Amino acid sequence: MLHDTQIICPTIDECKEVSPSLIKHVLVPFDESQIAFEAFEFALDLAKKYNAKISLITIIHSSILSSSFIEMSGHQKIIEKEKLKTVNSMLQTLQDTSKKFGVEVKSELVFSENVAETILSFSSHRNVDLIVMG
Repeated sequence: MLHDTQIICPTIDECKEVSPSLIKHVLVPFDESQIAFEAFEFALDLAKKYNAKISLITIIHSSILSSSFIEMSGHQKIIEKEKLKTVNSMLQTLQDTSKKFGVEVKSELVFSENVAETILSFSSHRNVDLIVMG
């Protein structure tokens, strides 16, 4: 089997190998959980095998959307800033890990009230071929 081929099965009796791979862009919604790390690991392996790129998206469901950042208390602002700093650091670590294996990874931090809609919208607007999530 070639390294950049993929098996597709329109029906169980019609499986065939196609080239090049249909998987070129993998989306990993990342929420800092252990299962999200495992999903990233799986996506990294797939991206390496299929010479695909990965998009990491972290969606923060936050009170920032329901009120102005200016209206937040000082304590609340500190919590939000620390949360952003932690998430950005973690996303950078995942990008650095991917570079070791020659896989292109881009990450985005998105504020949204609807996580599922945001994932679907992101995947359709960015031509994602596969979503890997925990």
